[in-house]
Amino acid sequence: MKFLVFIIFCLSIIACGSHSDSSFDDDINSSRAQTVMITSDTIYITASGENMSEMKFDKKVIRVPANKAITIALINKSSDATMPHNLVIIKKGSANQVGQGGYKYKENAYVNPTDTNVIAHSPLVQIGETEYFSFITPSIGTYEFICSYPGHWSLMKGEFITEKS
Repeated sequence: MKFLVFIIFCLSIIACGSHSDSSFDDDINSSRAQTVMITSDTIYITASGENMSEMKFDKKVIRVPANKAITIALINKSSDATMPHNLVIIKKGSANQVGQGGYKYKENAYVNPTDTNVIAHSPLVQIGETEYFSFITPSIGTYEFICSYPGHWSLMKGEFITEKS
């Protein structure tokens, strides 16, 4: 456990060294969605919405190099107290399982700590707050990201794509 904390600390120091975020629009499933290709070690993602029908992430697709240390900053711009959010990177096709399986784990940001579909996750971010979390991206492939707060994963989701750097 101490080793993991040390690794996360080191990654966060490395991530603080630079910030450059380039994003562009992409068309996905006939709807406008923002895609971001990461060129730095920190990705900024905003969660927003004042009710269940408005909640969303500002990015629908995130492309990152595979097997790279990154930090995600999750910003909660909601103003309704019933809208805390998290960001969970998961294996493709496991959103329902991860979302439903997390109900019992409020103390772990609604993420089952033994769920093998979970690659990484943020803490629960309350309204008006920002939380950072660091991890090593998985191997080349297409994954997903969701908010696993109860009832949110069906609307708050996107693709997390790892590519050759």
